[in-house]
This record gives sequence, C-alpha cells and structure tokens, in this order.
Amino acid sequence: MKKKVIAIILIIVVAILGLAFKDNLIRTYVALCHEDLEAYAVRFLDGDERTSSKYGVWKTYSYPDSGMVEFHTGGWGLAPSATYKGFYYSADNTHQLFSAAYEDKASMEIDGDNATWTDGTDNHGVSIRITENWFWFEASF
Repeated sequence: MKKKVIAIILIIVVAILGLAFKDNLIRTYVALCHEDLEAYAVRFLDGDERTSSKYGVWKTYSYPDSGMVEFHTGGWGLAPSATYKGFYYSADNTHQLFSAAYEDKASMEIDGDNATWTDGTDNHGVSIRITENWFWFEASF
C-alpha cells in the first residue's frame, strides 16, 4: 500500500513539473532544432494562400503575406477570454503580430528581443526572441 501511495505522489509531482516547465522545454527544443523547423516553415510558406497543417503534435498556420508560420503549442479558455501560446518563424527575423490580431488597429512596442502588442481592445500579447528568425508568443483575447 505504501508503495502505491509513493508512486501516485511521484506521478503527480512529475505531471506538475511537466506543466510548469512545458514552455521552457518547447523553447529549448526550438533553439536546438531550428534548422529542421525552418526547413518546414520555408516549404510551408511556398504557397500564396493562408493554410493550416500539423508539425508533429502542433497545429501550424502559414501567412505568406507576412512571411510567418505559427506553431500553436497550447491554449486555454473560451471566447471572449482565451489565451494561446506557441512559437513562430519570421522570414524577415522581426517580431510579428499574432494571426488573430486586428492588424489595422494594432500597435507593437519592441524592446530588443521582447515585444508587446495590443489592438486597442482587450486583445494583447507578447513576442520573445528564441533565436534568429524564431520567436515565442502568448496572445490573449
């Protein structure tokens, strides 16, 4: 009985630590595997239209007009209060707005490797450089 309790506690601790460090693990993966990810992103941007696909377990979206590919790694909440997380490839190595932001109303403040944006509503987000051409994003609506 004692071994079962210890095993259950250990499983709970590992699950909590996994959730707590998930974002950092993903950013580390991007930093280490950016060449393979970039090859995928460049192929995905080859078309003229916005499209969606999957890369492993992550849903991906291409935006050829801005040279960006988003990789969605998680999110929670229901409209009108949802948050999305992930990373994106920027062909011109610049911070980009989250795909669902109102571009015509949005403003972005860039401070080196970090950027924040808002579109004048309660929609806002952050963009953090991971490595050249790769950024982490969190967007809330």
